[in-house]
Amino acid sequence: MSTSSTQGPSEAVVRARLQAMVDPAAMAVSLLLVGDHHDDSPAVYDVPMSTELADELLAQVAETATAAVDAELLPAHPGHTPSGQQWVHTAISDGPLSVVEPAVLTPSHRQYERDTEFGRRNLLVLRLTDLAGHALGRMYQGFSPEKTLSPSKRILAFWNGERFTSLDSRPLIIDRNLRLFVFDGLVVMKSNGAFESLFGPLPDLREQATSTFTATLGKLEIVGGDELRAACESDINMMRKLLSIQRKMDQPGYPEALDMPSVLAFLARNPHIDVPVDTSGDAPALVFQPQAQRRWALLKLLDDDFLRSDLTNINYEANSKSEVPSI
Repeated sequence: MSTSSTQGPSEAVVRARLQAMVDPAAMAVSLLLVGDHHDDSPAVYDVPMSTELADELLAQVAETATAAVDAELLPAHPGHTPSGQQWVHTAISDGPLSVVEPAVLTPSHRQYERDTEFGRRNLLVLRLTDLAGHALGRMYQGFSPEKTLSPSKRILAFWNGERFTSLDSRPLIIDRNLRLFVFDGLVVMKSNGAFESLFGPLPDLREQATSTFTATLGKLEIVGGDELRAACESDINMMRKLLSIQRKMDQPGYPEALDMPSVLAFLARNPHIDVPVDTSGDAPALVFQPQAQRRWALLKLLDDDFLRSDLTNINYEANSKSEVPSI
């Protein structure tokens, strides 16, 4: 599978595939639950449902597909946050979704039963076909067994139009906010976060984070540097922080100012900044502290969030952080 969103189908092709899902009367839907979808062999369950529920789901799919068709469709990029009038798309890369998709597309699955147990990371999937049974696409969202499909210590009741009735079955809560289509090896989504919350970082985000780390932290002497690199290449929030650092790297003067003498001098002038320096070796080295409260210190240092940077001698506007001329 592709590992980059730089090559992909045209906007017209993506729009045409979405257009096939805007008429609920022309589709059929199957409901699947996927347990522990980050595992190499996720468990997929067929979930029987009433005609009324199927019709409601199809109406929601059609509404979402219509919104996507009417939007501007763009290739996904790590640093881009789509506006309310944009959807983004990217090719499926190696990762959880590339494992889940073939399992979901298998013609039959084990039947969901009342005592089926789920772990912490699960998916709800709407598998969509035309009336002849040809695949149109899938829609994915997450669900938590802590909120659904688990016995409640409370007495549950619902209003049936005339009276409250006891609800003793396990409810399945389906969010109407469907945000992620999959078809033809492609993901189409309302935002990068719609993908990342379910399947982890987009491939371009991991690649860019690795490149930025090498060009910044990678050229500094750091005790625990390998551990820091591993954290930055696995923690999605650290990857996003590196995107912010890359924007600074793209400004004139920043890359040249980022070296060990400059960083050490800056820390000496600002002892309140919590980045330890190890002086036990032949040359001073920064120290990466893996504890949750301290593991961000070096990233925050390089993100250089000062109105006038004492580190790089570059001025920034307070809100936009864009460079402004020195006076």
